[in-house]
Amino acid sequence: MQGNTQRFIFASALGLLLFTNRSAAQSFNFNAIDVPCSATPPTSCPSGIARQTVANGINPAGDIVGVFTDGVGKQHGFLLSRGQFTTIDVPGAVSTSANGISPSGEVVGNYTAPYTHGFSDAASVDSPAYCPAADSPACIKGFLYRHGKFSTVLFPGHPGAVPQRITPDGDMYGCLHDFDLMNSMFGAAWRHSGDISLTAYGGELSDPSQSMPSSMNNGATPGGHMIVGFWDDMDGHRHGLLVQDGVLQSYDVPGSILTAIWDINPNQQFAGTYIDNTGHRHGFLQLPDGSAPIIVDYPGSAATLTFGINPEGAVVGRYAASGHVHGFVAVPVTSN
Repeated sequence: MQGNTQRFIFASALGLLLFTNRSAAQSFNFNAIDVPCSATPPTSCPSGIARQTVANGINPAGDIVGVFTDGVGKQHGFLLSRGQFTTIDVPGAVSTSANGISPSGEVVGNYTAPYTHGFSDAASVDSPAYCPAADSPACIKGFLYRHGKFSTVLFPGHPGAVPQRITPDGDMYGCLHDFDLMNSMFGAAWRHSGDISLTAYGGELSDPSQSMPSSMNNGATPGGHMIVGFWDDMDGHRHGLLVQDGVLQSYDVPGSILTAIWDINPNQQFAGTYIDNTGHRHGFLQLPDGSAPIIVDYPGSAATLTFGINPEGAVVGRYAASGHVHGFVAVPVTSN
């Protein structure tokens, strides 16, 4: 363990050298996203739109997936394609979140299984129905939605999983967890070939005890050449995470007190969220040339979080304004 820790500290120091004094000029066209939602029961959404809308992922065609909260507090996944909204709900689930979408329209995300006394207590942790208590993180399972059908995504021996992204080649990236949402969390990958693995020092391993705890994979370039995500250190501070060709390094937006990378496109541009030293949340876009991160803030918002990026550099996320949470898409208009 000591050798692994020393190696990681060395890689983190190297990561700090990537930044230069250069900056990239970039502006965006911003558009808000609010899921339409009936003001009548059972959704009871005020003003006919969702109480909260969060855009989580975007593919090359501009199709967007995310999650919205209705008027009674239930969460649903959604797809926005060609101006039309479609609700994505795993059958029987307490809640659903759509997180990522591939170029061919395959959607990955997570859902919460219902608690059923007796059956859940006796079920194996590998069962999609395993839910030991109504509020247990073990009830959070992954899903793949393909050709109109849902299939469960889990990691053997662990009750919970959250797939975040699906690449053009069908590989999925996210995390597994047991009965909490960070201490037992490990970044994971589900390969289209059927292989599964965990992000680890120096590469990927199948044994969680040897991999990086309190971590999450949030995206990858095709073939897994570069994987991004975040990890929490022993003091509880969150940092961005990059694994390039098996070499792990930490990433922090300069001057931030928290950094999380949420997605990367095939051009190795990655997007995420950071908190500055005054406690304000911002989105950011990092170009592969090592220039200073580009701040992505929805105009007039109190807080912006950026979650997804497509090959054209369009980013999606959420922002808060006037006490309401909206989704957004930001399309780059200049770059030099």
